[in-house]
Amino acid sequence: MMMFVKKRRMVEVIPPKLRNLWTEWQLRVLILLSLTSQIVLVLLGKRRKYNAQPWIRFTVWSTYLIADSIALMAAGVISNDIGDVYDTGGFLDPKNELTTFWAPLLLLHLGGTDAITAYSLEDNELWKRHLVGVVVQAIAILYILLTTWTSSLISLLFLVMFFVGLVKYCERALEGYHLTTHEVIEVEMLDDSTHEEYIPHANELLTAYNLLEMVKRFFVDLILSSEDGAECRELMKLFTPLKCFKVIEIEIGMIYDLLYTKANVIYSLLGIARRIIGIFVTLIVLVLFLTLEDKHLHSKIDLTIALVLLAAALLLELYEFRELLISDQTAHWLITQKKISFLHLINSTLRPNWNTKRRCSNSIGQCSLLSFSLRKTTLLDDMLGFQTYDIPQPHMDDIKYLIYSEIEKVKDWAQVRGTENSRPGRQTLEKMERLDLAWSVELGFDQSILIWQMATEICYYENYIDPESSKSQANDNGELEPMDENHEMSGSGLMRQRCNYLSRYMLYLLVNHPNMLPLGTGDIKFGRIYAKVREFIEEQVGTSYKHFELKDACKRLSEVKTKIMLTDGARDKNRSDRINFVIFHACKLASALASVEENWEIEKKKWEIIKGVWLEMLIHAASQCRGRYHAQQLRRGGELLTHVWLFMAHLGQTYHFQISRGSTIADAIVR
Repeated sequence: MMMFVKKRRMVEVIPPKLRNLWTEWQLRVLILLSLTSQIVLVLLGKRRKYNAQPWIRFTVWSTYLIADSIALMAAGVISNDIGDVYDTGGFLDPKNELTTFWAPLLLLHLGGTDAITAYSLEDNELWKRHLVGVVVQAIAILYILLTTWTSSLISLLFLVMFFVGLVKYCERALEGYHLTTHEVIEVEMLDDSTHEEYIPHANELLTAYNLLEMVKRFFVDLILSSEDGAECRELMKLFTPLKCFKVIEIEIGMIYDLLYTKANVIYSLLGIARRIIGIFVTLIVLVLFLTLEDKHLHSKIDLTIALVLLAAALLLELYEFRELLISDQTAHWLITQKKISFLHLINSTLRPNWNTKRRCSNSIGQCSLLSFSLRKTTLLDDMLGFQTYDIPQPHMDDIKYLIYSEIEKVKDWAQVRGTENSRPGRQTLEKMERLDLAWSVELGFDQSILIWQMATEICYYENYIDPESSKSQANDNGELEPMDENHEMSGSGLMRQRCNYLSRYMLYLLVNHPNMLPLGTGDIKFGRIYAKVREFIEEQVGTSYKHFELKDACKRLSEVKTKIMLTDGARDKNRSDRINFVIFHACKLASALASVEENWEIEKKKWEIIKGVWLEMLIHAASQCRGRYHAQQLRRGGELLTHVWLFMAHLGQTYHFQISRGSTIADAIVR
C-alpha cells in the first residue's frame, strides 16, 4: 500500500532578503524605538499638565500604550537570540555578548519616567500588575545574565545596570497615592519678603502645600470638619483675588503630580538618594564601557547603540533630577528648612523661570453653536462630530475677577439650595427685576445652557458696526472683535466679551465633558442641533450658509425673533421638537434681552443680567461636580470649573465641611 502525503507550501509574501534584513535589524530597531518612547514621555509626559493641545495628548497616549510592549518585545528577542548558546558548545558570540548588555537597559525603560506613571486615573489600579511584572522581568533578565556570564567587563557592567534598572522598576510598582487623616490646618506664613527674591509667590506656595492634605480630601469627596472650613476661609481672605487663584493653581499642580507622576516616590530621601546614586553609577558604567578592550570583536553599529543607550540613560536621569530640583515641592522644602543658600545656588545654576512656571493650562475651552453651524465642515468634521478645537481659548485671568467678585453673592444662593430660588440664574433675574425671564432658567440645565448660549451670541453680535467704518478687527476665525469698551455704544465691550467667553465655555463643557455637569445633561444630539440651526438660518436668509458670516446670521436672527414671539401657535407646534424648542426660545430670550441701542445704561444692564446668569450656572455646575471628575480632567490641562470648585471649597461653600472636628475620619488610601 502506498501512501501519499500532501504538503501545502507557504506563499512567501515577504522576500527572503527583507526577512533576513529584519532578522538582523529587528533588535536594533526595537531598542531604538524603546529609547525614543522614553524620550517622548520624559519631554511631553508632564507637559499635558499645562498644555491641552490635542497633539500632545495623542502623542503621550500612544507612546504610553506602546512603550512597555516595545521593551518587552526587545527583551524577548534578546532571550531568543541567546537560546542557541548551548547549541554552539557553550561559547558566546561577541555579537550576542554585546546585545545582551542591552537587557538591563530595557529594565530602565520598563521602570518608566518620573513625568508619567499613569495616563488616566484607572491606570493607578495597575500597580499590582507592575509588581508582578517586576518579578517576571527580573527573573527573565537574570536568566539572560546567568546564561551569558563570562566574567568579562561587559558581564560586570550588565550586573551593575541590572540592579539600577531593578530599583527603578520597583519605584514604578510601589508608586502610590495615600491620604492621611487630617487633624488641624497649620499654615506657616513668611515673616518677610526675602524669599520672594528667589521664589515668586512664596507665600502662596507655602499656603498651598500646607492645605494639600485637605485638598486631597476634596478630590476623593471626603467630609471635613466645619472648623477646618472656617480656618481655611479666613486664610484665603488674606490674599488678593489673583493670589487666591494662584494658591489653587499650585494645589492643582501638586494633585496632578500625586495622581499621574512618581511624586510620592521621588520627593523623599530614598527617592533623591536613588537618583543621585543612579546618576553616578550610570556615569561610571559609561566611562568603563568607553575603556572596553577588544572593541574590534563587536559590531560598530551595536557598540554605537550601546553608547547611545548609556548616554541617553544618563541624560534622562540628569534631566529628571533637574526637574526635581526646580519643582514646587523642592522649593517648599528649601524655604521651610531655611536652605536659602541652596535655593540661591539652584537659581544661579539652573536658572528656572519661576514667574512663568505653569502648573495647569490656564485656558478655557470654547464652543459656539452658531459659529459651528455656519462653519464649512469637512468629511473629518462629520466623522468627529461637534468639534471646537479651532476656536481660540482665552486666558482665565480675564474672568477670575468676575468669579471672585460674584462668589459671595452666590453664597446666598447656596444657602437656599432646594428652594425655588436655587435655580441657577434666578437670583440674578430677581435682583435685576427681570423675573419675566425666569422660564429660561427653570428648564433642564442642558436646555438652559443651549438657549442662553445662543441668545448671548445673538446679543454679542447685535450692535456691531461696519468694519470698514470702525476700528473693529477680525480675529483668527474671521469673527469681528467688539468695539472698545470705552465706546459709548459698545455696551461695555469688555463685559460683552467676558460673557461670551463664559457662554461658550459652558457649552464646551456640555458638549465635551457632560459628566462634569449636573445629572441629566449631555443626552442631546449636537450633530442634529447644528444641522437644524443651519437649516433654520438658511430658511430665514434665503441663501446657503456658505455665503453667510456669523455676525450677519446673528443680526438676521435678531430681526426674525419678534415674529417668532408673536406666533404663539408656531411656538406651541414646535414645543414637542426639542431642537426647534431650543432655537425658538433662544431667539425669544435674545428678543427679551434686547435694549434700545442709544441707551447705554439699558445696554449695560442687559450684560449685567447675562453675566450674572452665566456665573450662577458656572458656580452651580462646579458645586455639583464630584472630585473624581475634576481629577480626571487634570491630565488634559485642568478646567476652569475645577478652579471655581476648589475656590468654593476653600470658602466652605461646598458639601465637604459638615462635621465637628471631634468626629473620626478613617484613613483613606486611594488606589
